[in-house]
Amino acid sequence: MLRYVARALRQGSRDVDVAARYAGEELALIFPHTEFVGALSIAERVRSTIETLVMPRPESEGSIRVTASLGVVASADGNKDQRMAATDNAPFRANARARTGRSGPNHKPRT
Repeated sequence: MLRYVARALRQGSRDVDVAARYAGEELALIFPHTEFVGALSIAERVRSTIETLVMPRPESEGSIRVTASLGVVASADGNKDQRMAATDNAPFRANARARTGRSGPNHKPRT
């Protein structure tokens, strides 16, 4: 499943963006020289791309639908550890609001 999602990350992001496995099933996308609004736009495009994935169930009939919750944090300067902690917690805040969503310090929830 991670290979499918990784492919969707590449398809939804730009050539200059960097995708990496962060922990377990968590992936990180780094958007160099991108302000918050631009990063949020790219993240939404990536989330939409991921949600188009339909994967066959291994060893059974049917398929698996993939969803994603994304956290976005932008910083031109500041404490890297604080930014990573904020980014790491953003998907959990999104999950608390909805099964799939996005969250960031300046993001208003979808209505």
